Amino acid sequence: MERKRKTIRYAFQSSLPIMAGYIVLGIGFGILLQNAGYSWLYAVVMSIAIYAGSMQYVAVELLAGGASLAAAALMTFFVNIRHLFYGISMLEPYKNTGLKKPYLIFALTDETFSLVCTPNIPGDIDRNGYYFFISLFNQIYWVIGCVSGALLGNIIPFDTTGVDFVMTALFEDMFFGSAETQ
Repeated sequence: MERKRKTIRYAFQSSLPIMAGYIVLGIGFGILLQNAGYSWLYAVVMSIAIYAGSMQYVAVELLAGGASLAAAALMTFFVNIRHLFYGISMLEPYKNTGLKKPYLIFALTDETFSLVCTPNIPGDIDRNGYYFFISLFNQIYWVIGCVSGALLGNIIPFDTTGVDFVMTALFEDMFFGSAETQ
């Protein structure tokens, strides 16, 4: 039981930098979703079921624009293709995770990947538990941010003109680097 508590505490402390980003980006998503005319319940469902930040931003535009299922599927494939490579690199680490494996695969975001690939996890920390709690904490932060944004969007008037572009550019810059650094 003590090892589990240490694992949870270590995972929580390790995930705090991700929390800051996920809550802010999630709030942006929630505000855009609400301003597009969708209930905060959509924020709950999308952040739990889709849980892909950049794709969720794109999904708002796809929903609002009446995109076909085929267009949405194709866009999702191209936006999230990088996860194929993450997944391949996690075959060995996730090999003995048992019933947690499907969730770990689903919850593998860029930020989660960076934390679960940490080579210096202390010996008294359960590695598989660490993988699970990092994934869970990060998704909880994302859900909190998305729902908070959707609820705030109902209370605080906010002109979202251009925010969809800025957020897409932010995700693009995070993953591919800015033009100045290339």
